[in-house]
Amino acid sequence: MRSCTLDPLADLKDIHLPEDIPLWPLAPGWWIVITLIIALVGYGLYRFWQYRHYWRVKRQGLAFLSKSGSLSSAQILHTLKWVCLHYYPRQQVAPLHGEALLRFLLVQLPDDVQPKFKVLAQNAIVEHYRKNEHDIYAAELHKAAMLWCQQAKLPNSSQALSNGGLS
Repeated sequence: MRSCTLDPLADLKDIHLPEDIPLWPLAPGWWIVITLIIALVGYGLYRFWQYRHYWRVKRQGLAFLSKSGSLSSAQILHTLKWVCLHYYPRQQVAPLHGEALLRFLLVQLPDDVQPKFKVLAQNAIVEHYRKNEHDIYAAELHKAAMLWCQQAKLPNSSQALSNGGLS
């Protein structure tokens, strides 16, 4: 019996494991992380909606020009001015016609596309304002309008809003 009392480990009790940590309720740190994730996803969706909404007019103009093969020069110019009026201030775009409209449209294009657009659109835009019963340049103007809608360097939404555009 004496050997039992000399063994100090004999008097120790078993180690009791703590209870399992519950998954619910979540700690406050996790609530902050979840809130931040939801806020970021919401902000991303909002910005995506803004982007789609802002570029909708350009897409609609391009779709109208694409599906309508036999448009007159007047209809094509009306579509181009409609797109421009959405992205630029009305005071800047509305009074433009003839050579002034051509120059405005050219400025919005990259330098490498400008000569091609000018060749396609110049005669049609100038002839549009002359008394002429035949619409002989409509096909060229149609190609030029498609090129412009695809290649134009339009202002982003923050620039358009600060300049008074985006009607």
